[in-house]
Amino acid sequence: MKTLNQRNIKFPKGFLFGSSTAAHQIEGGDNNCDWTHWEKKPDKIVDNSSAQIAADSWNNWKEDIELLKHTNQNAYRFSIDWSRIEPEKGKIDHKAIDHYRQILLTLKKENIKSMVTLFHFVLPSWASDQNGFLNNKIIEDYVKYVELVGEKLGDLVDLWVTINEPQTYALWGYVKGIWCPGRKNIFLFFKIARNLNRAHLLAYKRLRQIVSTPVGIVENIALFEPLYDNFVDKLFTTVVNYLATFFFIAPVSKYIDFLGINYYFKVHVQHKKPRFHFLAKRKSDTGWSINQEGLLKVIEKNLLWRKPIYITENGLADERDFYRPKFIQDGLFYTHKAIKKGADVRGYFYWTLMDNFEWTLGYTQKFGLFSIDRKPRPSAKIYADLIKKYSSD
Repeated sequence: MKTLNQRNIKFPKGFLFGSSTAAHQIEGGDNNCDWTHWEKKPDKIVDNSSAQIAADSWNNWKEDIELLKHTNQNAYRFSIDWSRIEPEKGKIDHKAIDHYRQILLTLKKENIKSMVTLFHFVLPSWASDQNGFLNNKIIEDYVKYVELVGEKLGDLVDLWVTINEPQTYALWGYVKGIWCPGRKNIFLFFKIARNLNRAHLLAYKRLRQIVSTPVGIVENIALFEPLYDNFVDKLFTTVVNYLATFFFIAPVSKYIDFLGINYYFKVHVQHKKPRFHFLAKRKSDTGWSINQEGLLKVIEKNLLWRKPIYITENGLADERDFYRPKFIQDGLFYTHKAIKKGADVRGYFYWTLMDNFEWTLGYTQKFGLFSIDRKPRPSAKIYADLIKKYSSD
């Protein structure tokens, strides 16, 4: 196993060390959203589970903040569930707004920076029933929701994310049909991509009229490399990289204050089936290759946008907690190496704080520093120690 020189690492003052979560995956509750209904359909979730209980963070969010404190984390990325804010079209639940405000107030009191995601894959049922982001009117409704949240919570939020992983949402929900709404139409990939970019653009412009804090977007960026050293595989890999990254970022690159990168794996690509291959000997429980050096390459590839970068998700499913300690250490090492080489990387967020409902994978994959009942894994302490060791604050 390759050993990295981890000595004398110090991140810049103000660097954010945190964890990421998503509302639907941890909060629990039988919400009036598209995923709640999707989970009730047969054979949509591999273990036939649902997010109805999850980590019950809606009621136990104070415990979540304690986990952050006990592991020396100074930042928390979480999402707001649109379906809680607006369970029926035009009907605002002010108690839900107050709930999120209490979370933000507590984070502020504990000197933990907040990064708030406004759309993390989940739509209110009424919006989904009207064809979701394929419908221009829903885009307008989304912008109104963003405006409302900005007005009510903007004084407490440090960083904003409009949309999480638009390419993942487009691929799994509209091409593969594995995620809701379960569409299987390659042409819808391009339409939903265009509409999500438009939603970001309008949300960004409106939010920046309300708040002075940075607004960005989060992209899922894998490291794609050709399986064989031939022209066809190289060309096909170029196309994959374009559709997976450039196609989504380029149209909005002038309308982001930062780029959030979710990096999970390196994958080799060939032009014929099977097209994608995880070749590394070390793999996560999901079968993904473990290659943290790829994080450095992904950062370097995205310097062309000339925007500050946050590593908004970097994690792996590892129920035994066998690979995770070194995974985190290497993630921080290569993030620091990118900074030393001149990259403006301002934060690292591990995915995820505690085990959760992993969409169609249900509860079969364990990404958490803590178990779903908040028991620490050894990697939680290791992350805490690394933060203390590497921090300049």
